[in-house]
Amino acid sequence: MFVSVVIQNSSREYDRFYDYRVPQNLEPYIQPGIRVLIPFGRGEGIREGFVMEVKDESTIKGLKNVCQVIDETPVLKPELIQLSHLMKKRYICTYDLAIRCMIPAGLGLLYRREVKLLEDVNVQGTLPTQNAGEAITMEEQQLLDVLKQQEGAVFIDQLQETLKKPVAKLLSKMEERKLIEIVNHYQMKARAKTIRVAWPALEFEEYQEMINNNQVRNMNYLRLMEMLYEEEQIPVNELNAFGFSSAVLKNMEKKGFISFSEEPVDRNPLDTVEVERTGAFSPTPCQRKALDEIFSVLSKKAYDEILLHGVTGSGKTEVYLQVIQQVIEQGKTAIMLVPEIGLTPQTVRQFKGRFGDGVAVLHSRLSMGERFDQWNKIKDGAVKVVVGARSAVFAPLSNIGVIIIDEEHETSYKSDRTPKYDVRTIAAARCRFSGGLLIYGSATPSVENYWRAVSGKIKLVEMLERTNNCPLPEVLTVDMRSERENGLRSELSSQLVTEMQRNKAAGEQTILFINRRGHSNFLLCKKCGFIAVCPYCSVSMTWHQTERRLVCHYCGYTTTKPAQCPACRDENVELYGLGTQKVEEMLPNLEPGFSTIRMDFDTTGGKLGHQKILDAFREQKLDIMVGTQMIAKGHDFPNVTLVGIINADSLLGSGDYRAAERTFQLITQASGRAGRAEKSGRVVLQTHNPDEFSIQAAIRQDYQAFFQQEINLRRQLQLPPFYQFGLIQVSGKEKDTVQARARQIHSDILRR
Repeated sequence: MFVSVVIQNSSREYDRFYDYRVPQNLEPYIQPGIRVLIPFGRGEGIREGFVMEVKDESTIKGLKNVCQVIDETPVLKPELIQLSHLMKKRYICTYDLAIRCMIPAGLGLLYRREVKLLEDVNVQGTLPTQNAGEAITMEEQQLLDVLKQQEGAVFIDQLQETLKKPVAKLLSKMEERKLIEIVNHYQMKARAKTIRVAWPALEFEEYQEMINNNQVRNMNYLRLMEMLYEEEQIPVNELNAFGFSSAVLKNMEKKGFISFSEEPVDRNPLDTVEVERTGAFSPTPCQRKALDEIFSVLSKKAYDEILLHGVTGSGKTEVYLQVIQQVIEQGKTAIMLVPEIGLTPQTVRQFKGRFGDGVAVLHSRLSMGERFDQWNKIKDGAVKVVVGARSAVFAPLSNIGVIIIDEEHETSYKSDRTPKYDVRTIAAARCRFSGGLLIYGSATPSVENYWRAVSGKIKLVEMLERTNNCPLPEVLTVDMRSERENGLRSELSSQLVTEMQRNKAAGEQTILFINRRGHSNFLLCKKCGFIAVCPYCSVSMTWHQTERRLVCHYCGYTTTKPAQCPACRDENVELYGLGTQKVEEMLPNLEPGFSTIRMDFDTTGGKLGHQKILDAFREQKLDIMVGTQMIAKGHDFPNVTLVGIINADSLLGSGDYRAAERTFQLITQASGRAGRAEKSGRVVLQTHNPDEFSIQAAIRQDYQAFFQQEINLRRQLQLPPFYQFGLIQVSGKEKDTVQARARQIHSDILRR
């Protein structure tokens, strides 16, 4: 038997298949997708590899043997191996980088090398083996003495720390001279969490006979054994809490009454999520029509794509839940993707309420151990539904029946790290491999996807009515140019302030949306016009009041605020613009008693950062939530009746051809947070461009009007979806060399 293997942590130079021979004793354990340890390179160093193919013969001569099989079952399912080929070709990445997307970090190996003293080595200064009589150097003797003190074995990193110098060359020489041997040790970064439990070591009949013969007189023994026979096993920490000391337990073990073992414990992030089980709701006529159309496609049991266009509050989530229930009844599995980690707690509650323990969650805020345990449950088939952000698209499910991408228009579905994959492409590939259905859901679909739908390339299903038959929120437009002419100095219009006061008096809540975190947008010198920019990204830096630092939101570079202008040395340097921190700071001054909370990248650190803020607001402990676009999508707060959109046109000047589309999407999504329950909603939209077509369409919540105008513009300007863009980035230390190479590439492209 032979295998083709890809090497983990390999550079592009070594990114290919390598053939190895499988020793006969390892053949029963070898399968595609399993990890192995293999000798690699001239130095025969042991490396970790992934078996991509198992075959009966190989044309390559002089093959090395596989050393060891790491896993009991494959970590890569056949479909994921197939996906790694696609990612390597499409995203120009290595197999290793593609595979890293598919497995949790905790599955990686910790590699340590241990130095062991050979049994026949005389540490008094001579070699008793074939090199007898050859002197041991002082340096070697020093190392041997350390080994002797450590009972003949020590890890290399500990040895270096003790000797205070590098030891690699010395160890290599000593290994050649048969003074020592070096043993490789491997251990997974995340291991199964265990807890020590006690259980009865005696059969019940044997123990009962001892009781009858009056051989057990200690009351602690009697109480404990009664509990253990009833429960079968009890964690030691619980027994300690009941008053059974470690000494008592140790004595009982010595006398043969009890035994101990380590039992695995599931690190489940959903254990803290308490919800009541729910059944399927009776669908509205609009939902029923959508479900019938989707079920009709599902019944074909073949790959297909659907765009579900539903206005905010139309009940898309209930449709998702019922579609997934149908898929599970067909014996298949499902993946539910959301664009933001902040949406995960809400979605998990809804899905756990419907599917109970059959749900797993995957996102970047889980601890290494939690992600490892969740991944293992998915791989072992213990769950049927996976909910998560972008990375959940790689969940090791088998037999996928549906993948749902909620808020499919979001840019967060594209990875900004290598490999720079698009979730939509990966999801389509997985559904194609398994014959599943891919559903894109959004109230504001991307122009490209909607064009595919109306062109007949994918099926379009629309839900244009809210579930409670409530009208869409009333939009009150404020022209900030007029406000400025009337002497307004605040960034919050008088109408918005009045509406917030009205909401507080009514006991209702408000969301203020501004597409900028931080305190002030930029630092400006009034004399010479200098603006503080990032030295690495050349974009204006944002002032963060809490940290009292200027921060680049692209690369994270920070610096202090200069006392004088770096360009002209004038001291008249001031902060301009508006961010979430500044809005939060302003609110208590507008209305005494306003209680506020801020939700942006700076306040949602930690595993439960999003959840704590959302729970506090949902429990109506606060009047106003201020936030960036992470609060503008998907959230459902029944008591929110007012949404204020500050600087609604901030994206229009970004220079991106999708600026109008993103403006429409953000305004529409933010507006959709108001009036989702029985109470009617209002939106105060502040803008300097009230007549711009994307803003007008968003005010009316008229996607069709926006789409028609936008698609016509794109056709005329030769933009996507009619043409595709590509970016070739040239970088280097010498400006002239970079420019010359860029011109050469441009010329080569034109010639083609």
